[in-house]
Amino acid sequence: MTAPPEPRLHQLIARLRAAALDLTAEQIADAVWLARWMTAREEPRCPAGPGPAAAGPASGPRQPELATGAPPAPSAAPAAPAATRRAERTAPVSLYAEGRAEAPARPRERPEVFPVRVPAAGALPGLLGLQRSLRPLRGYRSLAAPLPGPLDEQATADRGARTGVLQPVYRPGARQAAGMQLLMDTSSSMVVWERMLEELQQTCAQLGVFRDVQVRYLHRGPDGTPLIGTTAAPRGEPELGLRPADQFRDPTGRRLTLVISDCVGPLWRQGRAQRLLHHWSRTSPVAIVQPLPPRLWSRTALSAQPGLLVRDPLAGGRLGFEPDGFRRPARPGALPVPVLLPVREALGAWARLLSGPGRSQVRGAAAWLLPGHPALPEPAEDGDGRGADERLRSFRAGASSGALRLAVHLAAVPLTLPVMQLVQRAMLPDTGPMELAEVLLSGLLWRLPDHGEQQGTGPWYEFADGVRELLLQSLEQGEAALVLKHCSDYVERQFGKSARNFSALAVAQLTGEAAAGGESGTPEPELFARVPARVVRWYRRVPAETGPLAEAEALLALWHAQGDPELLHRARGLAEPALGQDVDAVRAHLVLGKVLRALAGTEDIRREPAARRETLQRAAAVLAEAHRRTEAGSRWHTEAGLELAAVRHAAWQTDGEEEQLHEAERVLRALPPGSRRHLRLGRVLLDLARTGPEPPARATEAAAELRAGCALLDAEDAPAVRRCAARLDLARALRLAGAPAPEVLAALAQAESAAVDDPQRLHCRTESARTHAARRDWPPADAAYQAAVSLTGRDDPRRSELLAEWGELLLGRAEHGDDETVSRAEAVLREAFAVVPGRSPLRSGLQLLLGRALVLRAARLGYLPDLYESCHLLEQAARRAPDGAVRAEAWLALGTARLALREHTAAVPLADAAAAFAAAAEEAGRQSAEPGSVTAARAWHRYGQALERMGLHRQALAAYRDAARQWRDLTARLAEVPWDEVQETRESVARLSGG
Repeated sequence: MTAPPEPRLHQLIARLRAAALDLTAEQIADAVWLARWMTAREEPRCPAGPGPAAAGPASGPRQPELATGAPPAPSAAPAAPAATRRAERTAPVSLYAEGRAEAPARPRERPEVFPVRVPAAGALPGLLGLQRSLRPLRGYRSLAAPLPGPLDEQATADRGARTGVLQPVYRPGARQAAGMQLLMDTSSSMVVWERMLEELQQTCAQLGVFRDVQVRYLHRGPDGTPLIGTTAAPRGEPELGLRPADQFRDPTGRRLTLVISDCVGPLWRQGRAQRLLHHWSRTSPVAIVQPLPPRLWSRTALSAQPGLLVRDPLAGGRLGFEPDGFRRPARPGALPVPVLLPVREALGAWARLLSGPGRSQVRGAAAWLLPGHPALPEPAEDGDGRGADERLRSFRAGASSGALRLAVHLAAVPLTLPVMQLVQRAMLPDTGPMELAEVLLSGLLWRLPDHGEQQGTGPWYEFADGVRELLLQSLEQGEAALVLKHCSDYVERQFGKSARNFSALAVAQLTGEAAAGGESGTPEPELFARVPARVVRWYRRVPAETGPLAEAEALLALWHAQGDPELLHRARGLAEPALGQDVDAVRAHLVLGKVLRALAGTEDIRREPAARRETLQRAAAVLAEAHRRTEAGSRWHTEAGLELAAVRHAAWQTDGEEEQLHEAERVLRALPPGSRRHLRLGRVLLDLARTGPEPPARATEAAAELRAGCALLDAEDAPAVRRCAARLDLARALRLAGAPAPEVLAALAQAESAAVDDPQRLHCRTESARTHAARRDWPPADAAYQAAVSLTGRDDPRRSELLAEWGELLLGRAEHGDDETVSRAEAVLREAFAVVPGRSPLRSGLQLLLGRALVLRAARLGYLPDLYESCHLLEQAARRAPDGAVRAEAWLALGTARLALREHTAAVPLADAAAAFAAAAEEAGRQSAEPGSVTAARAWHRYGQALERMGLHRQALAAYRDAARQWRDLTARLAEVPWDEVQETRESVARLSGG
């Protein structure tokens, strides 16, 4: 059958949901199919009347115009199609979130506006870890009798013939997996957790443990009874589509139920929800997922307490609970229900409790449910008499530090749920849904009724009068700018560049380019992520002076907060015409140089080395002219010199020309002392030490400059992020200069104490690990590497790089006789290989390292499968590695693995090992720019060994002589060589040549 057009199907589903009809996907499909064959095909008549509605064609019903990303309202009138296609617009277009009071009733009435939806961030951190924690539920077994299988006719007839009684006999039934029922509370305070419900459903569905995952919603009927439906907010008749809650009770125990609720709604305060769950928990496992933090549970209608949860199959599988400390005994008939935080630890403990084969017990929290659970008294009305000071004081008295910081950051953005979640994940990743719930239930916010609900954009909130202004007093201007910057980065990283709506809207507001409203008298539609006018001052200060250069400087400052390259192009267009003017010529050169330097660092220009080189050359010329025109020692002279040195440094990073570093050094040495001068010069000297001759001397000088810069930063009370970066560079310079390890570690400890985020802590711990490794102090080095790895996510590219570095270090120790590190090196390298991206250039190197580790472990432990796996990995690396040196090493290691495998099985011919050695020698010879190669010498030697074992002594002698030639070339240019291998080659030549 031909499916109906997608917009019509979406409209049908929307109207069915609006009517609260509880229909499954199969029932809807059946209805659509029946409608095709049973509905009379009559031409619909257009309603007569003036206006566009009556001017459409009569050949069929018109399609209502649908807003992007939102389903149409059921009552929306059909809109007439446009006679001609609208020309593509090039002028700015205003964007808005549907559902706001200021938005137009229908987008087609406002052709200059366009509705968008910003993607929502996840509500549950670490979905993969959550899935792993729930895997034990695979072993859950219901204590009810198993369902019988199909009728066994032969056994039934046989029993009837023998006993004279016809009694059906069934085959043993296959064990059915348990089902999962997610029951979402629909009280007004739970709307913020809808995203968490979706992610929890996704986790359970992708787990592969349950036979089905059902999502249902708990409603309060007109008479206060609990009802259950398949939609969150049915409209129309309240009873339509809702069923009594007792119909969803499972008497067999084959369905698990997770109730997602904060336990503050009317059903809980009246005790009806508790009585319902008491009835359910008598026959099947029930648990409550409580998103609020434990310290707030006492304020809810279901106060849980910590203790020991026990499940014993001999007692019928019912849960027991032993609370901590002295507690009054449970009342008669009371049953415990687990109360779980939405984190993997709590859910994992519940999964282990249910999946244990015998008596199992876990630590957790539980609440007592009574068959006649009493109601709580109605809370007192929170009148509007409390002022902003009193509200904020009350919130600060009981809020967590994370919730307080979140409230301060939310003061800089409009309060829509997607935006709040984005701000939380980007700015405060250490907070979760519990802190967000604290803010939403704190009394600081008011929920605006009917905003965004119809189009699914979520609820809108507003701070109580005066609260936003008080919170903004605690928000620094730089932090306010980072709100949008980090949110933009988060949206791009998580959802792709096509979803950068949040950043685009914010830039439009801050640069004053938002499109004006339409017709006179129509309110201008508000942007979905628009910053209120009274908060804009935190993102962009109005310059004290006017003019092109002042505006260019303001755009450059805004770029530092936003990162939008378009701002730099506009600033360049303002600064370049001012170069030829006599007034402010130096300032124009300086501003343009800064803009060009920033442009050279943007992603689009970094992709094209020629464009980046040209931009940096232009910046260097402009800044050099500004530096030449100013008087030595003046502020402009110093600023121009610092910027010019930074451009030279960036040019070296692009081309690798050491002269650029020397030029930057000359410029910086001529400048007066200052923190920026000392730090920049120290970093230039550090790079010179890494690339040029005499590294210790250069590094010592770099350390002196960096130490002076750090002291000035401390005196200036500079931001912690700058102090941490400076001390990191100081530690690197000290390590390269050969300073004592305690001095290097002390600098790293100071850097880590000033670190403001995990990336900086990651650098500190990595440098600490390298410092310990340089001292061959292995236990602290391993601990530092482990601590650094713990700061990276599984999909973080830095994780694979760090694990590869650590694994290579462990492998080197194992190859030098440390047997205890063989297995650990293999484990670390295997994890690195598991998380490295498929197209990463690091992948082939990891295959080489892991293959070598497997060969070594097979030699030490005698585990034969390691050799087979190593041959597979090494051959992939040898054939696919983009780096010729890695290919040569991989061929060499592959030959070694094949020789080792030959010792255990004759299925591997010696010719395969010899071919790998020959390929390694040829590849190494092609990659060596100077005479002699250690890899080539080893490959020729082992090639000779393989040929000698094959009985080809003349060819083996030629191979040994090639290896000896490589060793001679290396010693001739005074390269370090392994003299034991050189001697072995000489002895092989002498043995086969008879001399």
